[in-house]
Amino acid sequence: MHLLRRDHQFEYRDFLGIDQQAKADVWVSTGGERAVVVLHDISHTGQQARAALSSLNYSWLPYLLRPDAQLEVLVLRPAEDEGAKARAWVLPLSA
Repeated sequence: MHLLRRDHQFEYRDFLGIDQQAKADVWVSTGGERAVVVLHDISHTGQQARAALSSLNYSWLPYLLRPDAQLEVLVLRPAEDEGAKARAWVLPLSA
């Protein structure tokens, strides 16, 4: 896999109707059949992550990925402590 985009800043509207800012990294396999999107700066609620992914699906991802690409989405937790380990959770594709 190689990095296609790093720290792409985007705006999404959360489930409360408030505009939020976030960042995303996109990794793709050599043939483009698999892709991983890593979302940063999103609070750890499933609703926030789904809203951010929905925004990317309508605005940005269709131009970067093949239509048949298998997509995995990771959401990194916000840094609460500088010395904390990075943790992520996988957003279900049915979101």
